[in-house]
Amino acid sequence: MIVCEYEFERPDPKNPSYSLVEVDVYGWIPRDFWDEVRNHRLSLRKNLNTGRFELYRHYYIDGSEQVIFTGSLEECLRRAEEEWKRFHYGWAGVVPEFKTCKHRPPDISSLCPKRRVIAPV
Repeated sequence: MIVCEYEFERPDPKNPSYSLVEVDVYGWIPRDFWDEVRNHRLSLRKNLNTGRFELYRHYYIDGSEQVIFTGSLEECLRRAEEEWKRFHYGWAGVVPEFKTCKHRPPDISSLCPKRRVIAPV
């Protein structure tokens, strides 16, 4: 997954302190872990008041949220990878790769606002 820092600049109209764009790292955890932590979604967003990124858990059972990590985009992506490996690596068998957008191929996010469109000739 490649994530662009510029995707997070627009405020959420319902909560202008946070970015409109959020990136879901995973949408659930396997039942084997529910004794350790409640089923949740892990998402990345930007706190526009502080300029820092946040990884947070959204718990399905009651709709509550818990910020588990705050830092730069790079730091949050490293932590997101650790969380993904913790809950999904053995189950899914896929090695995650979370990278920051470099704004040009091959390391460019599909949502990067700096992406250039190449028109067919």
